Amino acid sequence: MSYFEWFEEHALKHARVIQKLNALGLTDKEMVSYFVFENMLEKEPEFCILYANKHKCHDVTYLNCYLCACPHFRFDDNGLKTQNDNVIKSACAIESNKSALFVHEGIGHLDCSRCTIPHTKAFIEKHFDMNWKVCMKECATSLTKTH
Repeated sequence: MSYFEWFEEHALKHARVIQKLNALGLTDKEMVSYFVFENMLEKEPEFCILYANKHKCHDVTYLNCYLCACPHFRFDDNGLKTQNDNVIKSACAIESNKSALFVHEGIGHLDCSRCTIPHTKAFIEKHFDMNWKVCMKECATSLTKTH
């Protein structure tokens, strides 16, 4: 699955959950709280493939899944740049010292599993928008180029 395909698929999943929460009359803060890992695992098991194994993407006690992917995440399925003969398809816009590059078959991908920035309640509330794509508007560099 390409980054773009994942992005679009995840946006649809996110929108369905938000639509459900809107129908229940939840406030923005209640919506953010709904996305806590343990609650999502129980009530939205199809939201993330890691939920099937009760696995977190980050090894932290408190994990909020509202910003699955980070607003600082950048991707382009055609490649952001070439580095050491590898095509780098994703990167961290703030160059977090907790991020790393994972290279597989000449393709470089961002490994942000040690970073917790987008999964804290304070960060999510600061960047909150019911439309996940608004929060993530800077991520998909190829969206602005080709879509």
